Amino acid sequence: MPTEAKDIFEAHSRSLRELLSENGLGLYLPPYQRPYGWSRDKVDKLIDDTLHGLRNLGDMPDSFTFLGTVITIHDINHVTIQPVVKTEVPAKVLTVIDGQQRLSTLLMLVVCLHNQIRQSHWRVFKGKAPDPEDSGLTNLHEETVVLLKAMGSAFYEKQQIGDSPIYPRLIRAFQDQWAKKLKQSQYYSPIAHLVYNYAKLVDSEENIIKKPTDFRPKPRENVGYGEADLVKRFSEMRNTLIRLVRGKPMEEFEELPLVSVLAEKVDLQRALFNHPLDEEFCDWMRKLDESAAESELVRLVMLGAYVLNRIALTVVKGKDEDYAFTIFESLNTTGEPLTAFETFLPRVVMAEGLSDYQESDAHRYMLAVQDHLSRFPVGDRLQSATRELLVTFALAETGTKLSKRLADQRVYMKEAFDRYKDSADERECFLRHLRDTATFVGSSWDPGDEPRHLAGLDAAAMTDTVKLCLGFLHDLNHSVVIAPLVRFYSEALYAGDDRRKKTAEFEEALKAITAFTVFWRATRRSTGNIDSEYREAMAGASLTGMPPLARQRRLSDGTLPAPVVDINALKAELVARLEDVKHGDIPNLATFVARASAIPLYKVSRPLTRFLLLAAYHDSVEDPEHPGLIKHGKVGASPCLTAEGWSDEIHLTIEHVAPQVATSGWDETFYAEKDGVHKLGNLVLAPSGANSSLSSRPWQEKRVLYRALGASSSDEARSLLQQAEANGMSFAQSTEELTELSHYLPHLRALGQRMESWDVAFMEQRAACLLRLAYARLGPWLGLTWSESEDASLVIAAFEDLEGEEELDSEEELGT
Repeated sequence: MPTEAKDIFEAHSRSLRELLSENGLGLYLPPYQRPYGWSRDKVDKLIDDTLHGLRNLGDMPDSFTFLGTVITIHDINHVTIQPVVKTEVPAKVLTVIDGQQRLSTLLMLVVCLHNQIRQSHWRVFKGKAPDPEDSGLTNLHEETVVLLKAMGSAFYEKQQIGDSPIYPRLIRAFQDQWAKKLKQSQYYSPIAHLVYNYAKLVDSEENIIKKPTDFRPKPRENVGYGEADLVKRFSEMRNTLIRLVRGKPMEEFEELPLVSVLAEKVDLQRALFNHPLDEEFCDWMRKLDESAAESELVRLVMLGAYVLNRIALTVVKGKDEDYAFTIFESLNTTGEPLTAFETFLPRVVMAEGLSDYQESDAHRYMLAVQDHLSRFPVGDRLQSATRELLVTFALAETGTKLSKRLADQRVYMKEAFDRYKDSADERECFLRHLRDTATFVGSSWDPGDEPRHLAGLDAAAMTDTVKLCLGFLHDLNHSVVIAPLVRFYSEALYAGDDRRKKTAEFEEALKAITAFTVFWRATRRSTGNIDSEYREAMAGASLTGMPPLARQRRLSDGTLPAPVVDINALKAELVARLEDVKHGDIPNLATFVARASAIPLYKVSRPLTRFLLLAAYHDSVEDPEHPGLIKHGKVGASPCLTAEGWSDEIHLTIEHVAPQVATSGWDETFYAEKDGVHKLGNLVLAPSGANSSLSSRPWQEKRVLYRALGASSSDEARSLLQQAEANGMSFAQSTEELTELSHYLPHLRALGQRMESWDVAFMEQRAACLLRLAYARLGPWLGLTWSESEDASLVIAAFEDLEGEEELDSEEELGT
């Protein structure tokens, strides 16, 4: 028989009294729930919404303050409860999947009101029963006592036996435990500790005629997240209630109704107390001074009754955690769902054993992951960071292309980890790999404001080339490469005596991946589905016979081959993919040059364009035989393919030689072809500060500026600029400003040496020159040995036929 919706979940609206005061009920916060973290603004809004609802109740007796949906599961078998004394657990336990912040705040509000009502009751009655003849005071005393009892049952339940009979309604996994024996009970979490201590105080003073103790909790030391916030919110709540009850105006809150309003409106009485008040009591209230202590107590009783009876929530009970999370995701509009890592963490704790977890390696690994994710505030940024981390981890761990959907990520982490439930060693390898992934992402890929480093490896491992390549790939938003890089990084971490060798192999892998990405992307108007190439290599769909690079990849035939993290195998695989006709289809240098020359790279990806130009310019000098072009020079002649060169975009940014928009003085054929001016041959790296002077001026003026900006000395730059001004040229900046911007830049100096016009033919010649220089620099990183064996014009024609067939890879954003 098919499962019906009613078998998966049920939903009922409940007042706070109906939800919390049920006999034998316990609310349980699983360990993945975040610490208490509501801000004062949120608490103030809850109080103001409550006050607004109370005032409206006088005119609209059907009014409620609705506080949304609470998602729970009814844990009949106590499978979510750790630690547990099973014989002493409340009869009905609801595990809270969503709504713990609201429930914790509401419990604090009930406790705070209960405390204030006790204090106010003492000020009126001084611990003595009222004269039975005094109908007003007698009714007030009785209504107060009944309300206090009802409120008390909302935040705790007292067991019939045991030396620790006080059960807080809400406790948290691992920190708290319901038990009737003092040696077994523990209420250490911030909310359970606060409720338990107040409940004990109330219980101990129940039959003692003395002024009740005013409950003012203080934050404990070394309790962790949530304690200080929760205690501070309680203190602020207490001060707010005192001011409101005493009738002191507060701009951010509505005022409490006057006592006379309660006396006059029978519908309001019924809504608050479920019955009309005695008429003599109403007459007595009509005569009360609104500033009297009795009036303060009446207002507190009104507010307490409203909180219990007119604050409502919809309680949804799911069949199990998976269904509950699915329900939460579909219903949630204002809350923030738990990340897939937060719901995975308790599985790790349970697998290790509660008593052993704190001292385990698993705990250290999980702390490292938490440390990485703690950089991101709860909300979209944390969700995004967690999604990206788990997508990368799944690819590195099992070669899986994991969806970014929260439900899919939860299922993957659960099922992948559960495969190792019978092997402590395999569990450790899984968690360690997750830690390595998070560490690499947080320290090497995107360290925020911190400098990049390879955590766990020698400082020397972070070479200039490593910084350069990581910076480029990150700016390209090419996150799919993190997974293969993590595999080499992880190998280096645990290499022992071979660490130096494995660290060098990590750098070799990074260079090979960078070169492959540049050659692939430079020959396509889109990403060319490059992500799939890396995923297939991770998953074992190899062109060269390379085993899966992923740590644990089960093939279609059911076998689980040992992963091979081998730099030579990776290079051979990437080369094969670059050259194979069904993949990269770039068999030789002529093909690469022809295709990349035809691409408007500036429109495709600016980071890619900058990297290609830097690779071409690196240690190059002017070519005197071909004015306007450059050639390889000696080592150190003009280093720019460096980490500093990559990050220094202010001094070297992309500039169009022929302007992007047609102006007089430029060959019209540049603009006959759409995006023709965005091809590599028309692009140059120049100091960004000179943009206003370069602008759209004619070529013969522009080349003078290029020569000056790339001059070998300040004196040469100044002399060139002064001569140009003497010939009638004017600049947007002063000679001294432009001289300050000048550096020895052979690629600019070379452009200034071209006396002929700037035309399409020369642009194509220059593009071929730059691409060959870039290939000579990057080809060895991948182990390429391309030859020039194909006619370039035939390659261009074939490539133009393919352009319309390419599609954007939806998994990766183009670099900007």
